Amino acid sequence: MTRPISIDRKSIVTAAREVFLRDGYNARTRAIAREAGVSEGSLFKHFKTKPDLFMAAMEDDEGISSWADKLMRSAGKSDIRKNLEIVGGEVLEHMHIVLPRIMMVRSSGITIKSPSCDASGIPQPVQRLNALANYFKAEIKCGRLKMSNPQVYAQIFLGSLVHYVFQKIVFDFVSVPSGAYVRTVVDMTLKAAMPSGRSRKGTKK
Repeated sequence: MTRPISIDRKSIVTAAREVFLRDGYNARTRAIAREAGVSEGSLFKHFKTKPDLFMAAMEDDEGISSWADKLMRSAGKSDIRKNLEIVGGEVLEHMHIVLPRIMMVRSSGITIKSPSCDASGIPQPVQRLNALANYFKAEIKCGRLKMSNPQVYAQIFLGSLVHYVFQKIVFDFVSVPSGAYVRTVVDMTLKAAMPSGRSRKGTKK
């Protein structure tokens, strides 16, 4: 007896994301099923409605663990500039994936009840902000940075990166290559936050 074909939910979500980003929210579920290699009925065994499928496809599933934990472990130890350049590069790469999805969700007219929240109910953009602010606080405690409001510094740092991606996606405009942009943002941050008597690498002169 032939075994039934197992329908992979992740494959459906991946196919739906590709079709929605290409065709918009009005994309037909028939096209999504064809892209996923399943029947249209199979879609609705996993997702009750089209909006449910849309939200699953657009959800920010990359998370922040790829850099947040590593960043905190590096506090007080490794080079601050290098730490922030790595974070900046990862955030830019991540936002190139996430921002088109966010724009698609906002333009769909669907009400977002719990946008990209973890178990604590904190939206992922705020998680990223808190993670960077906590790193700044740890470096302040170690005497390697000096900031009056780490949360604001974190928001300026991340906001600059998001704006770069937004300009690129919406207007196809970049002032400088992404690596140079990240280095400039890091340099501005360290110039404003480095205690006297220390270099911008976070080491004593």
